[in-house]
Amino acid sequence: METTVARDRAEQGTKVGIWELAPGIERSNFYALLGTAFFSIGLLTLVGNLRPYLFNSMLDIPDDIQGRVSASMDVVSEIPALLLSGLIGAASDRLGRRIIYGMGFAILAIGYALFPFASFDWTLYAMIFITACGASLIAAMLSAVIADYPQETSRGKLVGICFFLNGLGVASLVGLASQLPKIFLAQGMTPLEAGRAAYWSVAVLCLIPMMIVLRGLARRAPGQLEQREPLLATLRVGIAAARDLRVRLAYASATVSRASLSIISAFFFLWMVQAGKEQGMSPAEAMQHSGGIFVVIQITATFWAVTVISFIDRLDRVLFMAVASALACFGYVWFGFQDDPFQPAMYVAAVFLGVGEMSGILASQALVGQVAPVRGRGAVIGVFTLCGSLGIFLAASVGGTLFDIWRPSAPYILTGCLSGLLCLMAAYVWGRGHGYWGRHH
Repeated sequence: METTVARDRAEQGTKVGIWELAPGIERSNFYALLGTAFFSIGLLTLVGNLRPYLFNSMLDIPDDIQGRVSASMDVVSEIPALLLSGLIGAASDRLGRRIIYGMGFAILAIGYALFPFASFDWTLYAMIFITACGASLIAAMLSAVIADYPQETSRGKLVGICFFLNGLGVASLVGLASQLPKIFLAQGMTPLEAGRAAYWSVAVLCLIPMMIVLRGLARRAPGQLEQREPLLATLRVGIAAARDLRVRLAYASATVSRASLSIISAFFFLWMVQAGKEQGMSPAEAMQHSGGIFVVIQITATFWAVTVISFIDRLDRVLFMAVASALACFGYVWFGFQDDPFQPAMYVAAVFLGVGEMSGILASQALVGQVAPVRGRGAVIGVFTLCGSLGIFLAASVGGTLFDIWRPSAPYILTGCLSGLLCLMAAYVWGRGHGYWGRHH
């Protein structure tokens, strides 16, 4: 009798608070996901957030080429994602998410540990490539696990809590990292030594989520493919799924949402340090002063995620995508047109940017989780991540050039315009689905 009850419970899935979990997912797996969510995006963004100090106090890169150098680094950082994203997802369908996820944090830790030894030559791009390999695994597996763990009735709520924790993690980790160089300088270190200590501190932090993943995540993914199926056969699932108009929208949304995240990571502190130097600040002082603005962006995004949890599962996912993209368009464009980033008005713009950033991310993740098939879901998530990499390529190459030749805030304006185009696409897909100009099949 007890065996029957346990089997029925496993088939129905566990419930934790307001979250209904997919069959086979235990409470411990859910809590491990929440812990990992806190660290994942924050540790990825620190690659870009520490970059201004690296450029100005460790490598002495001239101001007038920093935007293009940063763009080149971002392009190199997406090569692993472009080459591996589809295969990462397909491999995780066969091997399980936790192995691939844990490898991601291990590689990221190695990258951070080696970064301070880079010079302004090929070694700088080699370090970026190493950290990017880890980041590709982490980004793909975060999306895949979030898609795996909830039942459909709780998908939006799980996306919301995970990105609430992402926001807390980004605010906490970036807030800490922006202070680290000045903390180590105050202890009598040289600028080079302080930078090295900051990077090594972040490398140690990467080991915490690695242990959480390896010990806490489920050993098998729901609908995991069997070992005997060819790897490329599962990858084809992701490509074939694009016949669905909603899947194409999800892939397009990945392009824009990943671009928006990379813009904040790669160019925010670079913009702040250049503006601070014009006002007589050192790079460490400019990072410290602008850290509060960045924290406002992430705290706003975090609490907006909590607000969205209350209604996202009652809304049509495509309609929510249209609304979210409109909010992102407004937030990024307004933020990008701020002339003095150290004025109080910047904090107001940061609030709207946070709302726009989180709206786009939540809409994208909720939609792909709904439209991806259970069997071979990792492959669909892999193509989703691949599209995100293409978005970062566009944001880095075009945004970095505009950073140097137009204004340092240009990447934000570019992202806002892309969000506007995504809004129009989502409105079209929603209209097709409701028969306003021919129902799609």
